[in-house]
Amino acid sequence: MTIKKRFLISYIGGIAIACLSLFSIICIVFYVTTGKIPTPATLYKSFTEQRSLSPEEELAYIKLRGIAKADPDQLLAPKEELKQTIHQFEQESLGVVVRKQENIAYYSQDLVEKSLIVHFPKFDANNIETRGTIDNAGRLYRYMKFDFYFSNQMPGSLLVLTKENNFLEFMTKWGVLIIVTILLVSVGGLLFLNHLLKKTIIQPLEQLGAGMSEISNGQLEAPMAKPVKQTAMEVKQLTDDFEKMREALIYSTEEQVKLENNRKELVASISHDLKTPITSIIGYVEGLLDGVAGSPEKRAKYLQTIHTKAISLNELIEELFLYSKLDAEAVPFHFERINIPAFLNHIIEEFKLQGNQVSLQLVNPQASDSYVSADRMQLNRVFINLIENSLKFKATDRPLLIQLEVSEKMEMVEIRVSDNGQGISAEQLPFVFDHFYRGEEARPTNTGGSGLGLAIVKQIIEMHDGQVAIESRLHHGTTITILLKKA
Repeated sequence: MTIKKRFLISYIGGIAIACLSLFSIICIVFYVTTGKIPTPATLYKSFTEQRSLSPEEELAYIKLRGIAKADPDQLLAPKEELKQTIHQFEQESLGVVVRKQENIAYYSQDLVEKSLIVHFPKFDANNIETRGTIDNAGRLYRYMKFDFYFSNQMPGSLLVLTKENNFLEFMTKWGVLIIVTILLVSVGGLLFLNHLLKKTIIQPLEQLGAGMSEISNGQLEAPMAKPVKQTAMEVKQLTDDFEKMREALIYSTEEQVKLENNRKELVASISHDLKTPITSIIGYVEGLLDGVAGSPEKRAKYLQTIHTKAISLNELIEELFLYSKLDAEAVPFHFERINIPAFLNHIIEEFKLQGNQVSLQLVNPQASDSYVSADRMQLNRVFINLIENSLKFKATDRPLLIQLEVSEKMEMVEIRVSDNGQGISAEQLPFVFDHFYRGEEARPTNTGGSGLGLAIVKQIIEMHDGQVAIESRLHHGTTITILLKKA
């Protein structure tokens, strides 16, 4: 069953249950208070009996009752004064009826005698029930009755009547029209609610379903149709969530394409970088096998070259393995609070002990209280890579100078690694953090670089929620800036 039909049934059921509940309550209350089964007639009579008299009704009843008590015979042949009194009452929409035994002695001209005889209430000398409702020719009248005896002891009755021309007569004349109108209004209300439901819930859900069908067919370009202003809040939220999902799918698809392209580039780069040293090793080995190296010195040179190429190949494989693990987030990081100036001083001392022809300086050693949260081993790899990168690309006309500077900016610690090496051209600068990038000079390998050093640096710093940037001028040197959060 559709949502539309379910809502329609719930509307109708709610109205029916409310009406039945209200009717049941009225019936129970009426039965408990009167002891009678409620019908329209009994309900109406009970209502009229309980209703208080109007001032005109009460005045007429008291005055005529007093005459019936004092001089009842006067009611049969009223004098001029009594006639005027009765006429005045009749002008106030009251009816007067006098009965002697079973005959109607007097009745107002708007009343029907035959109907009065048939429906006249029973004589009650004790006047216990003095109020009620009487039917006169199809019209209901509310009456006040007083029973008495004439001078000759004949039973007599006095009725003061008021025509019920408000509720029941109105319902009698217009009841069918009212019921039809109520039904039409109810049906119209249901149709309006159904239209509103369709416009604010059903149609947006149908549009959402159509959009989801397009997404399932791989058509992600078309955005979800925006729901109208009156749309239910839940449907709007659902549409927004699906729109976010569509955007996420587009982003995921684009990232997948990028990853696939990167994978292809990586495979091509690995193939190239592995093939070059392997080809050299094979060539030198074949030379040895063919006896090209006839002297011991030449054989030693061939073996030394093979050894160097094998070491380079091993380093390339190790860096490639590390890069892959970092890219897959498979390297565990153990963070600790590290004093950056002391950490950099330790790295400088290590390089000095290795006897490298480089001048390493910590520019501001007084900044001894700068701490970051980092993995000591991985951060050490970052600065070793940067320093070795400077060594590989040092200038040939001057000694290499590398300066390390630590400063604090807001909630970050800034570490700058500057050298006076060859520098990088502006065209190459945007690509230096890409894997296997070593410039455009036919991808030279004489420097021993794998092209993964700066890519690994970037990955490690990003794993620390930090940032890395590079500035360089060709033949003037390079500066790497690293930002890490304070600890």
